[in-house]
Amino acid sequence: KSEIETEAYEQEISDLDGIPYRVPKYRLTAMFSATMPAEVQRIAKKYLRHPAVVTIGGGESGSKNKRIHQTVMFLSSPSMKEKALKDVILNKTRVSDKIIVFVNEKKNTEGVARIIERIGRRTVVLHGGKTQDQREENLGAFRRGGVILVA
Repeated sequence: KSEIETEAYEQEISDLDGIPYRVPKYRLTAMFSATMPAEVQRIAKKYLRHPAVVTIGGGESGSKNKRIHQTVMFLSSPSMKEKALKDVILNKTRVSDKIIVFVNEKKNTEGVARIIERIGRRTVVLHGGKTQDQREENLGAFRRGGVILVA
């Protein structure tokens, strides 16, 4: 970590430590964290009575969910990306698999979806430009299966 990141992190921890002195003694307190580093666990144990920890995915050990296969590829050119995407979908997946393809920008979701559809797979697209009804409909289609979600 850089010195600036370390200072910012230490300031956040300091700010969190000061919260209990600015709120009423009896209250409902909820802490949400995508990760639980030791400092966050220490604060939770110090200030929360009977804390409940909800873990989604890998459980207590922090390991990944064994039902999920995640592949990350760093490819530079658009042609390499398209070729790799086609290869993975055609040769390493089944139609019944639940597949999510993440793209780096909202404007690229439709183009990636078209590439996937040209190789014969159905897609739904999810991004902030869709209405709530469209997002719910597309998530529903993904849950039912048979489509690839591009987000």
